[in-house]
Amino acid sequence: MATLNDLRNHLMQNDEINEELESVEYDRSRIIFKRRMELGLSQKELADKTSVTQKTISRIEGGDRGIRQTTLVKVYSALNLKEDGTPPETEYVVHQ
Repeated sequence: MATLNDLRNHLMQNDEINEELESVEYDRSRIIFKRRMELGLSQKELADKTSVTQKTISRIEGGDRGIRQTTLVKVYSALNLKEDGTPPETEYVVHQ
């Protein structure tokens, strides 16, 4: 029986699919989806927080290449991510 890794490896042999899976948009979509799940937000809830439509959130998570940078900034902000999609650095205060 084939595993998901077997399927992914098979699909990666196709140049078109490989290009999509290694695209910036695909990476961005996974980061946003994962963070939304960590925060327990639905697409609709994230859309409401960012003043965009649920369809736009779906497009972002689907790896759409036509998303405006201003929209991405709103989404990153709502998810407490920096503009490059990484979490902000945590600052620790040492009490003496």
